[in-house]
Amino acid sequence: MHKLKFFLFILLLAISCKKNVEIENQYPKLPPKPERIKIHWLSNKINKMAINPLLSHEKGFVCDSVIGIDYVGFEGGRSYYPINEKGEYINTVIRKQKLNEVQFLKLNSILGNKSTYINPTIASCYEPRLAFIYFKDNKVIGQTQICLGCAQLQSTAETVNGKFGDLFNEKATEELNNLRIELGFKGED
Repeated sequence: MHKLKFFLFILLLAISCKKNVEIENQYPKLPPKPERIKIHWLSNKINKMAINPLLSHEKGFVCDSVIGIDYVGFEGGRSYYPINEKGEYINTVIRKQKLNEVQFLKLNSILGNKSTYINPTIASCYEPRLAFIYFKDNKVIGQTQICLGCAQLQSTAETVNGKFGDLFNEKATEELNNLRIELGFKGED
């Protein structure tokens, strides 16, 4: 009798397992979760920091060079500039590209134009993947981080009306995206 019960148990277990496999095969498998990026700072190349809170895109400012950054500037609910207050680069930089004078003037005209912020796109992801670092006398004088996905930016340089970040509109998104492409950056994932 015990052997019969054991045999029935094994048979029911096998049938149950087969049903589970059939049910699992009916539904498409979910893709694996993307690898979570862990932000840390690289201390092997330190920049001198001299953030100038008086910089204004609206009024225009002079710098020796501007570096565009293709990177991941967020982790969880926090966003990060590409260089921290100690002058260390973030570990998620994918590519850097120096802007020429025309590109810098284009960037400055987008960020310093009041019409950029009229009728903004409303979204809330804020996952910056595009940034610009402004240098003068071999020191970082400002940084701007941009999320093209939700049309928002934060900057250490004033944009317009005394603001250091804001939502921008579809036209500005298109212009910034064109600049991103011109710099050879891959963009949003």
